[in-house]
Amino acid sequence: MSSRWLVGFLLAGILLWLPASSVAQDTDVTVHVVQRGETLYRIAQQYNLSIDAIASFNNIADPTNIQVGQRLLIPLSGNARSEIPSTHVVQPGETLKRIAAIYNLSMEELASLNSLEDINTIYVGQVLNLAIPIAPTPAPDPTMPIEPTAVAVAKASVETSSTTPFLYTVQGGDTLFRIATRFGLTVNDLARANNVSDPTLIYSGQQLIIPGVKSPELALDLPPSIVSFQVEPLIFVEGETGRFRFTTSEPMSVGGTFLDRGLSVASDQNGMLDTILVGVPVFTEAGIYPLNLTLTNNTGQMTLLNINIQVLSGGYSRETITLASNRTDLLDPTLEAAEQSLLQGIMGNFSPTRYFDGPMSLPAAASISSPFGRKRSYNGGPFDRFHAGTDFAGAPGTPVLASAPGYVVFADRLDVRGNATIIDHGWGVYTGYWHQTQQYVKVGDFVNTEQVIGTIGSTGRVTGPHLHWELWVNGVAVDPMQWVQESFS
Repeated sequence: MSSRWLVGFLLAGILLWLPASSVAQDTDVTVHVVQRGETLYRIAQQYNLSIDAIASFNNIADPTNIQVGQRLLIPLSGNARSEIPSTHVVQPGETLKRIAAIYNLSMEELASLNSLEDINTIYVGQVLNLAIPIAPTPAPDPTMPIEPTAVAVAKASVETSSTTPFLYTVQGGDTLFRIATRFGLTVNDLARANNVSDPTLIYSGQQLIIPGVKSPELALDLPPSIVSFQVEPLIFVEGETGRFRFTTSEPMSVGGTFLDRGLSVASDQNGMLDTILVGVPVFTEAGIYPLNLTLTNNTGQMTLLNINIQVLSGGYSRETITLASNRTDLLDPTLEAAEQSLLQGIMGNFSPTRYFDGPMSLPAAASISSPFGRKRSYNGGPFDRFHAGTDFAGAPGTPVLASAPGYVVFADRLDVRGNATIIDHGWGVYTGYWHQTQQYVKVGDFVNTEQVIGTIGSTGRVTGPHLHWELWVNGVAVDPMQWVQESFS
């Protein structure tokens, strides 16, 4: 038997074996013999292909079930580009076990790739490395029947899975550099893919195309009673607001803790849609913190859910304030503590009805003179205080505007904050307007967005006329400008 006849016979056998729909003219293939320890993911990565490309080409219904010694036809067409991501961003409700299963890895392999000592310590927004170092292809087992290991002249088409471009929604605190690093790209890669001329000008809520990355498959491992779970943003920031929102299959009573604080829950859709707004206090150390939830149905059956959340530093700067001698008595810690306790008693309450809808409106037509979060030193003292709001440097008499609908729950004069107005917007969200000259509303009034509630002044502990605007979320002062840029309704 001639060698030419033998090759022709083998080619004919392979082509007869292939389904008719996969026979074409332009795609070279090779044969890969599955070795011990190999998975379809490893093999696909070795040939720069997707798992689906190899599975569909070989009529493999279950990509997790391949056998040692199995012969796989590997398409070598340059058109079959890799769809295997090099990283996976952990989403709310995902577990390491389910993530590993998606990519045909064991939990041990995935943990080793990411130096995880405890599989329960992954957190929302964490970027897991999926790239396995490729070892040289081992020699075929000599006990196996001899067959050709490559057929470079056989032709077949590849039915690759359709790829949905991955759209990433910009979160508060994101930069183009941070996003690019997360997905193993350069800033130029992202800028070119999205026609961004100035990489510094991205905004919260903007959707960016992540080139070369397919929309990630979710590895959710939620309890049956929880239909969906969202965390926004995926990574929290010191001094900012975060939101947990989840849908349940039946009405549930929800309780829990985050950052060692009890949670207030707003329920909609007959108790099957729950929203939790949390403020991350300034001075919270960067790190990983557990969200612990307990959901109880009408029969008393309890469901526990624990999710790790990453908190980043707010990176706030410092500033020194010099008070006039006739106002230094307002630095008395006892006076400050009493006033803070009063505010906590008012703005730490929770109203189940939400009056705000969409982003907050600015409280004054004036420029910002001091942003939220700056650590402050007064008259040369230590930097042991922080700026709990945003200052607007308006001229005396400039109108002060309600930033969202709600009920006035405080309208009086305070020592440090001067003439102060507090509005309850529902769901534990309050806004405060300090240092006013005139106040046009009283407790019990319902106000609408941009309604004039007073005028800018210089009452209380100030160095000049301005409006100090605060926003509290369930008892925590947070950056109000985040609420101008984002919607938490």
